[in-house]
Amino acid sequence: IASILALGLVTLSQAASAADAKNGKAVFDKLCVICHAVSNAPGGPVTGPSLVNVVGRKAASVPGFALYSPALKASKLTWDVKTLDEFLTMPMKKVPGTMMPMMIPDPKERGDVIAYLGTLKGK
Repeated sequence: IASILALGLVTLSQAASAADAKNGKAVFDKLCVICHAVSNAPGGPVTGPSLVNVVGRKAASVPGFALYSPALKASKLTWDVKTLDEFLTMPMKKVPGTMMPMMIPDPKERGDVIAYLGTLKGK
């Protein structure tokens, strides 16, 4: 089992290092920006929470965002690379009852989006 886990971490690490944040922004702009903001400035989409500082953040934890599903609130997830990858592959499978409808089935595009999300830093 340890060798399988190690292989998975190596594969995930290779995918992360090969990810293209610039392409991830293009995919994000096509699929995600309609619901999610990429800044903490007032205005912008309100259907989904801001994704500033999402990597490493606890799920359903943006202060003031009131539209989290009960399922996501109860998930106890932390948005690390692995969890984001699993969630974006098929949100309803990872968190049954989530309101997140968009999936990114292509592993390369998903890795690129996750790399882009890692660039979204703010206060």
